[in-house]
Amino acid sequence: MFDLLRADIRRNLQDYAVRGPVHRLLLCLTLNSVHAVTLIRLQSWCARHRLPTLFAAKPLFWFFGIEVSKLARIGPGLRLPHPMGLIIAPNVTLGANCDLYADVRLVLAHGSKEGPQLGDHVFLGDGAKVVGHVRVGDHAVIGVSSVVTKDVPANATAVGIPARIVDEHNDRAADNR
Repeated sequence: MFDLLRADIRRNLQDYAVRGPVHRLLLCLTLNSVHAVTLIRLQSWCARHRLPTLFAAKPLFWFFGIEVSKLARIGPGLRLPHPMGLIIAPNVTLGANCDLYADVRLVLAHGSKEGPQLGDHVFLGDGAKVVGHVRVGDHAVIGVSSVVTKDVPANATAVGIPARIVDEHNDRAADNR
């Protein structure tokens, strides 16, 4: 749990010029994104150890409006720049270093038991929705308020309702190396 949380905190602090351990501590105590990922990791840890998740899930919902299923699998480096209104359904898989902005929904389709699967370094803009058993490839970008109902290949940019591919080779992969 602590290795995942450490990676999450490192990614959530990357936009700040951290000037030392005291400054890092103050940022960790004040940033909503750090609070949210800490509660998500605590909920996941409790679920894995068959402990009640209520003590992490309820504050996560009360303060941030975030609902994360205890059956979701979330890789290291989760970044939530604006942690409000996020919903992650059961059987959703997130790869490493994903960026999820406000009001992102990763949900099941009607009658489906499998949720979306996101690769590594995926970016989902504000209000983006990924519905059903959809695969989003590594380094993909899903635009603001887009609704993804079909697979998105790696390094692609998808926008619109329903989402369509507008760029097959975005520069996100080069930025994350």
